[in-house]
Amino acid sequence: MIERVAEVFGEVYEKEADAIFRFCLLRTSDREVALDFTQDTFMRFWNSLLLEKDIKNHRTFLFTIARNVIIDWYRKKKPFSLETLMENATEGRSSFVLASTDNVETNSEAEFLIRKIAELPEPYGNAVYLRCVEELKPREISEILGESANVISVRISRGLEQLRALLHLEHAHVKTT
Repeated sequence: MIERVAEVFGEVYEKEADAIFRFCLLRTSDREVALDFTQDTFMRFWNSLLLEKDIKNHRTFLFTIARNVIIDWYRKKKPFSLETLMENATEGRSSFVLASTDNVETNSEAEFLIRKIAELPEPYGNAVYLRCVEELKPREISEILGESANVISVRISRGLEQLRALLHLEHAHVKTT
């Protein structure tokens, strides 16, 4: 049994570790904390596999664990506000790095969009991030966030409208300066 658990764990880790790390980093703006949360997420995943829990979708399950780890951290860490987190991301103090540095322009644009997604009010930010960056389906996002797929679809739609408005304002600001 342990061999099968190790095999499944290895496959899932190889496939999802970077996405879980990015998810944690975007929400904490701290590389070390994001690494700890990624490790904690996969430790909980390992334990769930050992306990033979019925996991229908590994990716959804991992994002749910990571989200809960982050929520627990914010509950314990009251003095640090979400506003400060968003300010840090906006000012570029996040250590977030997308993929390779082969295309610096593409990475800069992607980082800019992710920072703008982080500016979206909740509940839209999580839904848009999970859909556009992590490419999860609304059904998968609904499992992670504990809402119906219809609610998630509406949040994605409204969040994208707000993101377009943010980008339009940013573009207009750049043109006038």
